[in-house]
Amino acid sequence: MLTVGLAALAGACASTSRPDTRGLHYIGDTLVYSQPGDYRAYDAYIRARVAMEGEHPDLERAHRLVLEALYYERRDPHLWTTRGEIELRMGNLERARRSSRIALDLRPGYPPARSLLSRLAAADAPRSAGRP
Repeated sequence: MLTVGLAALAGACASTSRPDTRGLHYIGDTLVYSQPGDYRAYDAYIRARVAMEGEHPDLERAHRLVLEALYYERRDPHLWTTRGEIELRMGNLERARRSSRIALDLRPGYPPARSLLSRLAAADAPRSAGRP
């Protein structure tokens, strides 16, 4: 009797639980699932984006905040790409390149990191065009 009761209880719990959708997100047009990140990293990332995208971007603050996010989520290619984007905007092309490569090491072929490397190559082009 106890076994039947436990089985019924387990079945009732299973039927009312919902799948965890916090990790669903789009990359391009594809819906993917990844493990939800640390809330502290997400908070720092959002504040970094606000600092970057405001009417008067504060890139120093954005950089500090993305470093904070990376403290909590070292293996997130998006955070590394965001760091690279900030570094590019700050004029530190070598650091931006390094951040992009780390993102690609973490997730080979990651489209935002590849896009950032293309932008970095374009930023290098005017300098190399003036060389003999």
